[in-house]
Amino acid sequence: MSQDEAISATGSPQTLTLEQALGLAVELHRGARLEEAEILYGKILEASPDHPDALHFLGVLSHQRGREEAAVELIGRALALHPDHADAHNNLGNILKENGQLEEAAEEYRRVIELRPDHADAHNNLGIVLKTRGELDGAAAAYEKAIALDPNHADAHHNLGNVLRRQGKLQEATTHFRMAIVLDPHHPEAPKLLGLALYSMGKVEEAQAVFAQWLEREPDNPVAVHLCAACSGRGIPERASDRYVEEVFDGLSASFDEHLAGLEYRAPQRVLSAIELELPVPKGDLDVLDIGCGTGLCGPLLRPYARRLVGVDLSAGMLNKARRLGTYDELIKAELTGFLAGAVEPWDLIVSADTLCYFGVLEGVFEGAAGALRDGGRLVFTVEQAPKGEGFVLNAHGRYSHTEAYVRRELDRAGLKVHSMVSQVLRTESGSPVDGLVVTAVRKGRPKGSS
Repeated sequence: MSQDEAISATGSPQTLTLEQALGLAVELHRGARLEEAEILYGKILEASPDHPDALHFLGVLSHQRGREEAAVELIGRALALHPDHADAHNNLGNILKENGQLEEAAEEYRRVIELRPDHADAHNNLGIVLKTRGELDGAAAAYEKAIALDPNHADAHHNLGNVLRRQGKLQEATTHFRMAIVLDPHHPEAPKLLGLALYSMGKVEEAQAVFAQWLEREPDNPVAVHLCAACSGRGIPERASDRYVEEVFDGLSASFDEHLAGLEYRAPQRVLSAIELELPVPKGDLDVLDIGCGTGLCGPLLRPYARRLVGVDLSAGMLNKARRLGTYDELIKAELTGFLAGAVEPWDLIVSADTLCYFGVLEGVFEGAAGALRDGGRLVFTVEQAPKGEGFVLNAHGRYSHTEAYVRRELDRAGLKVHSMVSQVLRTESGSPVDGLVVTAVRKGRPKGSS
């Protein structure tokens, strides 16, 4: 069938040429009517199996629907037919980047730049990959090129500001964060990073003003609500809201592991070391629950101990990445205190690495864990450590820190006995170490696996 021949449009008796059908499919796609668009792309490919644009756009749609292998295969077919299709190379790079295939993604972006040196998005995307790989100077140069090509590129300004912040050039960073906000007042990240940069510079009142203005623009934005409270010290919540957690971590999920690598993130290894002190020889006979499992960084470390390993997290994006590991027997989207309170099957080991820093009040977590553990079962977790006082602090960056005295008191109240509590560095933040507590607590009774 030639491209001039007609096909039936989805849900309509009218017939269209292939190019008319493609235009309608793209319109449906842009309008987020993905199912209808997919049907129409499919009809176009039935009529013309080697239609490069239909292959390309169906690949993009497949990625949006979580079918990564199909997305890569479809765009690859489009590029085999049309090797100089710059936008297809760029979209393939985006998919590879989100899949953590950074070298392959960089090759695609460089190919776009070779084909179209004025492609500002490709320079910006290459910068994202380089930053994720820790190549900050190269990332800054790529963002600067994107801005030179398109001075109104809000994401490039934001991304350059973020690199400058990482390099300690806070004043320069604030200039680009402000420009990103001017260009896109609803930019999802720039107000947050501008406020945090100002706070780090000691400009607390300016930081408060930024967060207050952000909240005024977006009164229902959970991140703005949380950080405004954190910076001002007013209306501090007992824990980060579910909406805050989902918003932040769904947004971070694509590059989360690489982001943490740049922070010298050590919480999973600290948790493993605590477990090894209690259970030096993994026997694969424990029911293990990873609460706040994120992208599954603890999964491979816990697997040797587990006959059954379950992960729980509130972020669907994080769970999607964890699912690709194939490490967990089950992954559940749930708020962890609610999950613990409703637990039916008892657990031998509950682990929480770098999750309780989004809780101020720990009473509900500890009571839930105590109720969900078998007698003698262990709770192993980390919290960020507050230097003094009796309770917890909500820091300007939005995470809570807890004093040793508070953690001990709340564990005791929940009926959990502290076996060990050590102060260790969990990560770095703006180049400075973040001190934490690594804690093992046991429900009364003889721990399973002890000699």
